[in-house]
Order: sequence, then C-alpha cells, then structure tokens
Amino acid sequence: MKMMKIAAVFIFSVLAVTPSLPAQAADTYPAKPITVVVPFPPGGPTDIVARIVSQSLSKQLGQTIVIDNKPGASSVIGAGHVARAAADGYTLLFNYSGHVINPYLKSNLPFDPIKDFVPVAGLASTPQMLVVAPGNKAGSVEELVSQAKSAGKKLTFASSSIGAPSHLAGELFNQLTSLHILHVPYRGSAPALTDLIGGQVDMMFDSAPSSINFVRSHKLKALGVTSKHRSEVTPELPTMEESGLKGFDITTWYGVWAPANTPTDIVAHINQAINNALAEPDVRAKLLQEGADPMGGTQQAFAAFCKTESDRYGAIVKAAQISPQS
Repeated sequence: MKMMKIAAVFIFSVLAVTPSLPAQAADTYPAKPITVVVPFPPGGPTDIVARIVSQSLSKQLGQTIVIDNKPGASSVIGAGHVARAAADGYTLLFNYSGHVINPYLKSNLPFDPIKDFVPVAGLASTPQMLVVAPGNKAGSVEELVSQAKSAGKKLTFASSSIGAPSHLAGELFNQLTSLHILHVPYRGSAPALTDLIGGQVDMMFDSAPSSINFVRSHKLKALGVTSKHRSEVTPELPTMEESGLKGFDITTWYGVWAPANTPTDIVAHINQAINNALAEPDVRAKLLQEGADPMGGTQQAFAAFCKTESDRYGAIVKAAQISPQS
C-alpha cells in the first residue's frame, strides 16, 4: 500500500511538471545556432530575402543563423527536410508562396504544407508586373485587353514554369477578361523574358525583382502590377484592379515556417524577432531595393493569410484545369 502511494505521488509530480516544459524551453531559447533552410539555390529571390532578414534576425535573437540551401522539386526537398526536423525552433523554413500552392500542383507531396508546419511570420511580398515588349502599342492594361480581343491572331503569355505565380497570374487574367491568351511555359524567368523582348511572345506577368531592370532600361514596358495596392517600388504603376480587373490580387510573397508542434512561446519569440528585424531601416531599404515590400505582422495573421492564399490559388488552378504533376 505504501509503495502504491509513492507511485501515485511520482505520477502526479510528472503530470504536474510536464505542461511547463515548453515554457521552460522558451525561456532559454535560443541556446544554440539556428538553421534556416532555403529550398532554392543561392542568389535567387527567396535566398536574397532570407539573407537580408537573417542578418538582422541573428542580432535580434543573439545567436548565429546558418543558411542551408536545399534546392529541388519546386521547394519540396527543402520543405520536406524541415517537416521532419525536431520541433524545437532550431530548424526553420524560409520559403515563398509556392509552399501553399504545391498541394494543387504536386500529386505526391511527402508532407502537408498546412498540417506539418506552423506559419511563423510573413517577410516580404513582390507584385507581379504585367510587361510587354517596348514595341507593343498598348500603353495600358485596358488597351492590351482591347488589343487581345481584336487581334487577328491569338496572343500568347509567357511564364517561368507551369503552376508558377507568373502562370497563375496569366490564367487569372484570362478568367477576369474572358480571354483565351495562350500560355507558353519556360524553364525560368530569364529565357521567358528574352523571348518577350525578342517578340516571340506577347506578354508576361513577372516578379518585380526579375523584370524591373528591363523596365528601367526600356527593354520592356510595364503596364501594371498585380498586388491589391500599388507597390512602394513602382508607385507610378496602377494595380490591375485600378485598370478594371476587379479582384485581381496575386503577389509572390516570402515567409517563415517551423515544424508542426513547435512550442507556441518559441514561435511567438521568433515572430517578434522577425518583426523587429523588418522594422530596421536598413533591412527595409534592402528589401525595397530588391523590389520587395516588407510584410511582418502577428503569427496568427500570417497563419490566416496562408490559408486564404492556399484557397484562392486552389480556385485559380481548378478554374484553369491545371493537372497536378507527379
């Protein structure tokens, strides 16, 4: 009987202590270097944003941040690595909006982008720019729509790949204008822009960091941006909605995710550190220089944003009848 009482006291003590463990972990976090997984090669937009923010984030958290580039399969390889990592805040995913689009484009994802991750914070967003060759007579989105409707030949729009934001922006353009502009996919923005400049295709939606220098050097002509509000980078360009396409809102955005079940206190700590980093004038200036508008905000707001974006892109993919690829 005495032994049973001792066992009961021991069990009660364990149960009483267990709930406090995550809070204790958060109190000492971070106690060692943090690994940031970027699922793309060095030098790309996601990597650039990650490095700009990570430099300040390291100071905010008081720990070294190691960037680990794990490219492949449209970010699936790197994201999968983070999904399998320990949920302790020491392995984070810095990815782009394709993370919430992949379920509609990939038939065999080895993880669930919603259930297997905790959204931590938004970093920055870059609008797509609607660009045409400088010789195109259209001087506005409205004029391009009129041109497409009266063209003797079917117009074409380029994209960096099937299912990329540039592709989905073109499909949304078709849906909202009742046009049937032909999609021409490429392997990356660079060859697509080359053919656009050369006149092999008629138009393209492309991320601002990728095409803005061509616009500034007058090799391309920009007609508008796809974000809900005008971009701080190109405030002179109207939004697609201002140009008559109600509900047109597509951006390429970047964010941070942690493995599912990461303690909420640790997630909140990282979120606050990211917001502090984004508030620094130097970080903000560097992001704007790259054509990216800083985001920030609460963890809860970013989680809701991810869900809304996933649903919205899913509707575009379904309406465009884009089949998932293996």
